[in-house]
Amino acid sequence: MSRFVRHWPFALFMLGAFPCLWPAIRGTLGTMTDASQHMEFVWLVPLLALAVLWSRRAAIARSLGAPAPLLALPLVALGAIFLFFGLRGDQTRFLQAGAVCLLLAAPLACYGWRAFKAAWFPIVLLAFVMPVGFLDNFTVPLRRASVAVGTVLLNGLGVEVRQVGTAIVSTGVPPFQLDVADPCSGIRSLVALFVGTAAYGAFALRGVWRRWVLFLASVPIAFFGNVLRLLLTAITCKWMGQSAGMTLHDNALFIVAPIYILCVFWLTDWLRRGETEDAPAEAAPVEPPLGPGATPWRWRVAAVGAMALLLPCFYLWARQTPPLEYERDVFLNKTFAHLPGATTSYPWFCQDRTCLWSRDFAETDTPPAACPRCGGEVRRVSRAELDILPADTYSRKVTYTMGNGDVFTIALVIAGRNRMSIHRPELCLPAQGFSMSERHVKPILPGLPMACFSLTRKGQTGTSGFAYVFLNSREATCSNLRRVVGDSLERSLHNRIQRWAMVTVSCPQHDFLTPEGEAALRDFMAQWWPTLWASGGAAP
Repeated sequence: MSRFVRHWPFALFMLGAFPCLWPAIRGTLGTMTDASQHMEFVWLVPLLALAVLWSRRAAIARSLGAPAPLLALPLVALGAIFLFFGLRGDQTRFLQAGAVCLLLAAPLACYGWRAFKAAWFPIVLLAFVMPVGFLDNFTVPLRRASVAVGTVLLNGLGVEVRQVGTAIVSTGVPPFQLDVADPCSGIRSLVALFVGTAAYGAFALRGVWRRWVLFLASVPIAFFGNVLRLLLTAITCKWMGQSAGMTLHDNALFIVAPIYILCVFWLTDWLRRGETEDAPAEAAPVEPPLGPGATPWRWRVAAVGAMALLLPCFYLWARQTPPLEYERDVFLNKTFAHLPGATTSYPWFCQDRTCLWSRDFAETDTPPAACPRCGGEVRRVSRAELDILPADTYSRKVTYTMGNGDVFTIALVIAGRNRMSIHRPELCLPAQGFSMSERHVKPILPGLPMACFSLTRKGQTGTSGFAYVFLNSREATCSNLRRVVGDSLERSLHNRIQRWAMVTVSCPQHDFLTPEGEAALRDFMAQWWPTLWASGGAAP
């Protein structure tokens, strides 16, 4: 059989799949150039995958057999589903997942099962190009652990600091503060090490267990590098000032990356000890590929050709949608309403990261034109919120002091187009030094469930109450999964960006998990909840 006849089904399949792969490629290029994603390592992933694929070229060439389109059909169908949701909802991760499925289907459909087993690993490596924002459940524990270890080591080195949630605060002179945000949690270094150790282990080590040891060692190596970066930054802040410390922090990759590489090389060398040359295994008998004149070969190639034709047709069908409709937040009042018998105040925040001054001012008071502590700019939104939240996110806060002395603070966050506008408070409150009780969902009002917690904070006595709810123009829910899935379905099936908001309520006088605290929350929400909705709107 000529080489052309043998490989033209693969060329045809890839040609048909290219329109489906291109949105994922474009999304990955966007991830590489988006500084807010902090995914600078992504450009290495395709290069590493190609290197591993090239190293296995001989094994792959020996494994080429007859097409197996029926075996590849589930992967093609799964890729089409991901592509549909990705195109309709403009969701890059779905597009990338669909592209990986189609690339996995290519060797299986065109060359059979043995070719798939030889080529699947470098293709799966491409999944590491996905943005890691969905791993936010792991970032807070990583941040807290890094700060805890860094605080102990810094005090041991004579740098007087204390831990406040996920921040390191100087207790000596000069004062400085290091806030370990999500990008500094080490999760991206960990993902980069995962793909690096997986690819390097495929080259350098024999045996599956050795490769797994190297792969899993990425966790302590990434943690060690993150702690080292904190130590170096804090020591620089101590001796050279906060500005110099932040400059080192921004360029610390050039210090820790060589340490990562040395650790991987050292561990690989250690794992090689005792390794013996494996005896050459006898080649497994491979059924020769069917000839082009055989009837089974013809229908299999015809099935591959049908797939190649249907894929661009499916892409064009899924792409024929108008731009996403962006729902406005007109269902919510633009300002907070007054409550009978209550006084209203609003917080103002200094925008200087080294100051962090804040104070509540009554509506009748005039806030200062500049921070009374450092002279910096003051705004109604904190500096941390501006740094973390996407630019089109809208947030506002208010404090109500009731006639009986109870103080309720409301924070309202209205999401924009970016799905990162809202996250569960369970992720950020522990980062601020709070200890949260087990979550309890309570029906505070008809149609208004709220997730309620008891909050305690190190250095403070007593507990306070905290509750939150997610809402849109149609419903209120405490389930973040319901919100995320609902948002994806709205984008993918209804071509609409549904506007979600998060309402949080806190009160230092009442623990909402006690009967008295729950009653106080219910009485307050009965007054305030109807005022949230714009005139003509109605609560879900």
